[in-house]
Amino acid sequence: MNPIDVTTTTLDRGYAEMPIPFGWFAIALSHEISNGQIVTMKYFGTEFVVWRGGDGTLRAVDPFCPHLGAHLGVASDVVGNDLRCPYHHWQFNGEGGVTKIPYTDVISPSMKRSCLPTWPIEEVDGVVYAWFHPKKAAPKWEIARLPECPNGDWVLARSKQWIVNVHCREIPENGQDYAHFGAVHGVPSSPSTEFDVEGWTRHNKVVADMNTPKGLMKGRIEVTATGPGQSMVEYEDVTHVIQSQQVTPIDAQTTHVRWQLYHIPGLSEGKLRVTQARMRDLIKQIEQDMPIWNNKLNLEKPLLVQGDGPILAYRKNYDRYFDYSDDPEPAVVAAE
Repeated sequence: MNPIDVTTTTLDRGYAEMPIPFGWFAIALSHEISNGQIVTMKYFGTEFVVWRGGDGTLRAVDPFCPHLGAHLGVASDVVGNDLRCPYHHWQFNGEGGVTKIPYTDVISPSMKRSCLPTWPIEEVDGVVYAWFHPKKAAPKWEIARLPECPNGDWVLARSKQWIVNVHCREIPENGQDYAHFGAVHGVPSSPSTEFDVEGWTRHNKVVADMNTPKGLMKGRIEVTATGPGQSMVEYEDVTHVIQSQQVTPIDAQTTHVRWQLYHIPGLSEGKLRVTQARMRDLIKQIEQDMPIWNNKLNLEKPLLVQGDGPILAYRKNYDRYFDYSDDPEPAVVAAE
């Protein structure tokens, strides 16, 4: 086992009792689900079934057939765009309605409309997202897309995935913890920072001295986080890199982290080598954090001092995603 995946402490770390936030979360990369394929997804402490129809569109429903309870992710198949239950060959469309029962023509209007709960599914920039809300509330914001590339289209250079044994709130909070930049990642000086929240979007800007393949230089990091599960991080220093990050709760104490790393097109051979080295360094940095995440304690009232960063402002913003009421407020939050 890779050492970064290890949780060595056997003590209760206080994450299992935390709620799971609502929002759009990555559940797969688009190429991982082919036409006609059915996948049982295990996220948010539950399961749901996703399939890609003949038209290439993804659809998702709760896992158990409302007829006699068969699991729709086991031995089912795709017929056209519909999901067919293995037990009695009832067919369901993406709205959860029954489209066919092979041994009767009598299907009630309510069954045709919907008798199987569905999950909103979207594909953006090669990533599959599902909307999770424990009360099945409708999506409250749109999924963010890659920022505009200054020259042509972004080039996808690397994709990485990790499973981390910590609540999903901890992963983006790490970016607000400015004091650990030097201790864990060797950043040589304290950064200058900005933090603000508008609607369902959080913005961070960090300017700091960076260790790069060409030595120490001033670097800029801008983060745009949309909801609790998605962020775009733009690095401009020795090169120009976009990191698209998705954090998805498997359960309250386990998180699936995905990265896609992009660079601008048309790089020279030398610039490409520098860019690849920068990406390797970014991956090294998150992997330096993982042994700490995998073994740290959840502290709802941490002992903070000046210089720790806007951790409390971040948590105040994040608390909205634990509010399962019909219309939680997407208020503007500023760092204190």
